[in-house]
Amino acid sequence: MTRLADAPELEPARVHAGDALAALEAANAAARLAVDPELAESLQRRVDELLGAGAGTAAAPPATDRDRACFDFADQFVVFVPGVTASQRAAVAVQLGPARVLELAQVLYVFDLTTRLRLSLGQLFEPVAARTSSPEPYQVTSLESSLGNLHAAAMRLQSLDPVTTELVRLHCARYHDCKT
Repeated sequence: MTRLADAPELEPARVHAGDALAALEAANAAARLAVDPELAESLQRRVDELLGAGAGTAAAPPATDRDRACFDFADQFVVFVPGVTASQRAAVAVQLGPARVLELAQVLYVFDLTTRLRLSLGQLFEPVAARTSSPEPYQVTSLESSLGNLHAAAMRLQSLDPVTTELVRLHCARYHDCKT
């Protein structure tokens, strides 16, 4: 997996949304700490593969019941979050514990968001050789806290006009089946 600091397609985010990128980097680190490291790496590769960013880094087939439950959950999560079924959540609960189902969803959210950002920026902007200095990194805390920092940093962005910002927010809410 390409580390965020080494991903040239993220250079536009460093220039225009450095604080949000620093928060995303911290959220990725927290996500990797939230689950077993091997599972985190496999899930990141699976998300990349599902979104078409996994050239040469395909996830190994799930070998354990834990991995099968998590991959099944991840496959549906990446395609359409509201389509995750009660049986998929229950299978993860059996393998990781009931309290960890939400945590797995948050890990997948971070991996999915990051991969989609890399793919989108890679298509929208020409690669940039020069690197812009990054803002101070966020301290890696809990996954929940890191996601809060990421969302707050994203909401502070000022590059888009209010109408476009609201359209993006509404699209994300619809995709994630968020009613508020």
